Amino acid sequence: MDACIIVFAKNPVPNQVKTRLIPHISPEEAASLYRAFLTDCCNALSEIPTVHRVIAYTPPKGLSALQTLIGEDAIYIPQVGADLGERLIAAAQWAFDYHYAKFLFLGSDSPTLPIQYVERGLDLLESRDVVIGPSVDGGYYLIGFSRHGAALAIPTIFEGITWSTDVVFRQTLEKIQSLDAELGLLPPWYDVDTPAELQLLRHHLFAMRLADETIPAPETDRKLAEWLQVGECTCIGHQ
Repeated sequence: MDACIIVFAKNPVPNQVKTRLIPHISPEEAASLYRAFLTDCCNALSEIPTVHRVIAYTPPKGLSALQTLIGEDAIYIPQVGADLGERLIAAAQWAFDYHYAKFLFLGSDSPTLPIQYVERGLDLLESRDVVIGPSVDGGYYLIGFSRHGAALAIPTIFEGITWSTDVVFRQTLEKIQSLDAELGLLPPWYDVDTPAELQLLRHHLFAMRLADETIPAPETDRKLAEWLQVGECTCIGHQ
């Protein structure tokens, strides 16, 4: 295959994932929700048979748990680097070294992201150097490169970025512009990192059911419905 999709993943243990949702929900609930997000993301990617699924994992001891959760048919590579920029550079270099013609980085924080957006990103890389999908919080949910684009942009595009802020997308666009790279743009979507975004997710899933649409994140939907049924989730009072 000439394309891969790289998902950055953490071992879903309490107090290590989705920490911005705590104490709105408990550490155990946050870990359970992240597990559902990751499952839905990787299951959705399996619908694209023409690409390799690559899981960039951390910490090293979390490999076995993630293989059990996601499956043995994915490729697993460790995250390497002191910060997100360095880890992205290392993973991009891995994809370049393995001669992929194009590759995407995809976050697992957007469980309702239409899989068509990912497929569109791959299509755009047939003619563009870089493709990006902005998230409404000022970051991006997807970034990808053609082989030519990777040679042009790596590592510059990931250096000097103020990660986990609302200027990530703007700073990245400035890097793309400075490199004179050809850009492909996807529609905006939303991540789920904060209590307000979690409420948006719940309302979005409810609207999908009301509209008789297919739920794109069944594990996430099941988990949230389970919390509502048993009254465990501390977010259920915020209807």
